[in-house]
Amino acid sequence: MKILAVETSCDDTCISVLDIEDEKSVFLSDIVSSQIEIHKEWGGIHPTLAAREHQKNLVPVLKKALKKAGLLEKGSSPVEPIEKNFKRKSVLLDNLKKFLENHSEPKIDLLAVTAGPGLDPSLWSGITMAKALALCWDLEVVPVNHIKAHFFAPLYMQDGEFPAISLIVSGGHTQLVLSSDLKSHRVIGRTRDDAAGECFDKTARLLGFSYPGGPEIEKFAKKETKKEVDLPRPMLKEDNYDFSFSGLKTAVLYRWRDMEGGRDLKIAMAKEIQAAIVEVLTEKTFKAVKEKSAKTVILGGGVSANSALRKRFKQRAKKEKVNLIMPDKDLCTDNAKMIAVTAFYEYKNNGSIDPKSLKARPNLKIS
Repeated sequence: MKILAVETSCDDTCISVLDIEDEKSVFLSDIVSSQIEIHKEWGGIHPTLAAREHQKNLVPVLKKALKKAGLLEKGSSPVEPIEKNFKRKSVLLDNLKKFLENHSEPKIDLLAVTAGPGLDPSLWSGITMAKALALCWDLEVVPVNHIKAHFFAPLYMQDGEFPAISLIVSGGHTQLVLSSDLKSHRVIGRTRDDAAGECFDKTARLLGFSYPGGPEIEKFAKKETKKEVDLPRPMLKEDNYDFSFSGLKTAVLYRWRDMEGGRDLKIAMAKEIQAAIVEVLTEKTFKAVKEKSAKTVILGGGVSANSALRKRFKQRAKKEKVNLIMPDKDLCTDNAKMIAVTAFYEYKNNGSIDPKSLKARPNLKIS
């Protein structure tokens, strides 16, 4: 079975082709178009701008993904379903019609697309293309929860043991998920305000770093200084699995405003911001691991690319004698590979949906 997967929940335009047969799989292509440089001047993701870039990027990314997979062929595909089912014109649909008029239907068996959660305008870009392709190529389609995909794909592909605890940590999400088996997942902890990645970005901005802030803080935290700063570890000692990072952000604001030190202070702040976030994430996760008798722990989401966090998780997993699953750094952020894998399992167990019923679900929950 060949699966074409589309991921546009935030600012990256991602398309992958997965060939999976008898539980053996190979990715024929995986193309990502990043918008980081475009959003730098805004200091964060601008939803309308992100959607506009998806509209421009989706068809070129589709062509690259199909070409790399050896599935792009000259010819023609029907475009009448687009004219019949989409009343509003758009750059995306215009580009897609031109593409379909010049290329025949590829040998794809299933379409997968992120339905949520995420930025509503961005989600609709990917869903519009998936819906149009499903109708024009007469393909089945599976909607995917991309937060679930962050932990489910590595758990499924690496045969994780249960119970499993997953920490999904990114710019928009910080959640702890308990999985009893491949079908049963429950959120047991979440941030009550800012996500960890959001805290990285906002504190980085206070220190004068560019977007995205997490990598900038990580880079500066590796530098040497004798100056020290003490920052709080919010909710670290509370008897629950929830997180809160707004207090840490406020503490950084006041200390940066009131202290003197120039470059040395900036280095010290970067070190302490990273240390505080890493400590809270690690301790809360392994509290859940211990109390839920977990056999596997999964670390996923964009912030999971942080080297200090990965090192701390490796140390604790070894100490607690649990299996640790971490994607490679290039697969920590949103990607279409995880969407394809999750869709394969969903399709086997729950089938597909009518393409016409596809819709964006920006607040989609894990179930």
